[in-house]
Amino acid sequence: MALNRLRFHNILVKEMDAPSDAATELAEVVDEGIEDGREELGTKRDLEILRLRLSTEIQTRFNSQLRWIMVMWGSTLAAIVALAAAVIARG
Repeated sequence: MALNRLRFHNILVKEMDAPSDAATELAEVVDEGIEDGREELGTKRDLEILRLRLSTEIQTRFNSQLRWIMVMWGSTLAAIVALAAAVIARG
């Protein structure tokens, strides 16, 4: 990472006319942030596993809600049919 930090420092100083001390400090902060981010992100495989787990969780919850909605509509429809049958049989 030292080489990338040096390149970033040179870009700041040469192309953006930044003071050398400020450029050095900013390059170090950015380099530390990149290192911290890499530790938190993990590998592509870890991210793929996380994506699959989240996708499975979303699908499971969706199916559960869909099942609940279908039961409620089925019960409502059955109650309406039963009431209609009672009204017809009585009348």
